[in-house]
Amino acid sequence: MGFAARTLVEAYPGPAAVVDTDGRVLVANGRWGPLFTPEGMVLAERDGDCPAHRHILSTVRGLTPADEPAELRCRCDAGAGSTIRVTHLESDCGAHRRLVTVEAATVGLDAAAEAKSQFLALLGHEIRTPVTTVVATIDLLRAQHLQQDVREIVDNVHRSVHSLKSLTDDLLDLARLETGSLQVKREPVPVRAVLEGIIEPLQQEARSKRILLLAAPAPDLPAVVLGDTDRLRQVLTGVVGNAVKFTEAGEVIVTAARDSTNTFVITVSDTGPGIDEPDRRRIFAPFVQADSTASRRHEGAGLGLALAARLVECMGGTIEVESQPGVGSQFTIRLPYEPATDHCEDEVRPPLARRRVAVAAPSPRSELALTWLLISGGAEPVPVRFADITAGVPGVDTVMWCDDSHDPEAVKRVEAVAAAAGPEGRTLMISITDPRTGLVRKPGVLTAPLMLARLVANLNQERTGVRGAPVTVPKLAGGRVLLAEDNDVNRTVFKRMIELIGVDCDTVADGAAAVEAVLDGALPYDIVLMDLQMPRKDGLTATREIRAAGNTTPVLALTATALHGDRERCLAAGMNGHLNKPITLPELRAALEPYVSKPAREQVDLTKLHELERELEDRTLVEITVSTFLAQLDGRRAALADALRNHDHDALRATAHTLKSSSALLGAGPLAEACAHLERSAAAGSTEPELAGLVAAVEDTVAGTMRVMSEYLAEGARSAAQR
Repeated sequence: MGFAARTLVEAYPGPAAVVDTDGRVLVANGRWGPLFTPEGMVLAERDGDCPAHRHILSTVRGLTPADEPAELRCRCDAGAGSTIRVTHLESDCGAHRRLVTVEAATVGLDAAAEAKSQFLALLGHEIRTPVTTVVATIDLLRAQHLQQDVREIVDNVHRSVHSLKSLTDDLLDLARLETGSLQVKREPVPVRAVLEGIIEPLQQEARSKRILLLAAPAPDLPAVVLGDTDRLRQVLTGVVGNAVKFTEAGEVIVTAARDSTNTFVITVSDTGPGIDEPDRRRIFAPFVQADSTASRRHEGAGLGLALAARLVECMGGTIEVESQPGVGSQFTIRLPYEPATDHCEDEVRPPLARRRVAVAAPSPRSELALTWLLISGGAEPVPVRFADITAGVPGVDTVMWCDDSHDPEAVKRVEAVAAAAGPEGRTLMISITDPRTGLVRKPGVLTAPLMLARLVANLNQERTGVRGAPVTVPKLAGGRVLLAEDNDVNRTVFKRMIELIGVDCDTVADGAAAVEAVLDGALPYDIVLMDLQMPRKDGLTATREIRAAGNTTPVLALTATALHGDRERCLAAGMNGHLNKPITLPELRAALEPYVSKPAREQVDLTKLHELERELEDRTLVEITVSTFLAQLDGRRAALADALRNHDHDALRATAHTLKSSSALLGAGPLAEACAHLERSAAAGSTEPELAGLVAAVEDTVAGTMRVMSEYLAEGARSAAQR
């Protein structure tokens, strides 16, 4: 058995083993012990009064994939009050297995929930490790010039692997919800960007089914609201993905509007098969699908709607479904959002004023979405029927309708619309299928789902990009990174990603080598990317040794696990942040940017330090002051974070004031300025999101400050050694 099976049984708090269908123990944890059959042996059935040990082998052999887990009450003296549970393990490649666990009656519900959370997190690690390589490799491929057909294959793999990552994240979040450890953030949420980000990955599936997929916020909806972007994205991914999966023809429409002053309603409607009353009552239960038979047409774990319902409840909202078999379904999500008045999204405001566009849509819902898109782009929509378009609509300069570029009759419809519009009129067909392989060869075709920027660019007759062009991110302004990663493939791929964004990268294979490279000082690093699980010395131990030596080089954790408290353990070890694998190219760039985007020398005015040396006539005293400042810096950053988390504005103001004064004294002008801004805002009673942004601004200046001050101390040490 592989390492994943070993991880599975080791994560269980009691005795556990994986056995084959004949009852042979393939792998067992350390708690399996001498009371049970050892690895490599067939489970032994014992004679006596204990029904569990008397029937365990026959239960294992008789269990089928359709059976619920079997529970056998153990009456042995050594296992008094215990239950032996036999669970079927599904496998798509190779023989099926059984998981045998022993559950003591004394294990409380909290311990069981925590065990479930830990198990799912460790299982997530086993999934994320190979996924990390695939995600990084695909991002590198997408950054190259590729032929169009190759680009489509790469993009398909990109979407599929992110679906696998999303499933893993859903499992972990479901466990966190059940254990009460999931936290909801309050941050600016760009509504349109979230909606468009949900439907874009679903475009291929929608086009293959000839489904009209649209998403649009109401034109009067605030561009940015306060909420949790990641949780909202998870909710919509589950609901919208479910709608596209089960809809075979017609449309899936997503709209967002204000329901009341501080309540927003997001509606997802489809023309799918609908849901009957019994299934509507259980559709939000985990691991449930309306059709769960072996002959079901749609794959899936049944997690999307279950997680969506729990996340919506966790965010203080509600989710409802209205459906009729054969008609379709409509999910209504209400969330208590309020406008983020101090945050502005760069909305598309193109020169579409005085443009009147006739719009023919297949249904009132799709008409509403297209109308909202046009209004948001600055145009004036005129809803009409398709028959009106072919007859000619006076007073409009553009006609827009939905069609299928693969339908032979669509060619005739395009010609009829063009004739009615005349030589001065413009036509725009929204195709539910990919026009590149369709029958319509005339210009003026745009493929659903529509992104506002692409729609506006088309109406303005602007170029919208070349398919197959590299998907790149802007380069950073140099810098050097040390990457500590034990996986050979990941190490190679990450190094190429880092170099692709303009940063030099050195690599080591374990924590011991990372400590040596950092403390050696031969090549100063702007930042260290430190994997947590490595041989010889793990990432946390390596970071503690680096900090114990007085080195303040920023360290970011790399981990494929998602255990509760991971981030806190990383910060406690002296790390500056925490990154979950897999990591995309944009995510990697965003993580490195605060540390390498600006020349560090701009963060500290060294002339201030040299002036202090002259005034005090003692460089050693200045070096002691700088060392003390650096030693106290992590504690003050933690104090800022605690004050922000506890909504303690007085503590936030006081800590910012202290850090401002010491930073200004030592020439760290940008850090002092950021602290001063935070101090003033905390005293003025600014909102929590505003203060969170100011604390983040302080963090942005810390790395460069630490870097320059550390170099100042190192320079003094070298001078002393030479003397």
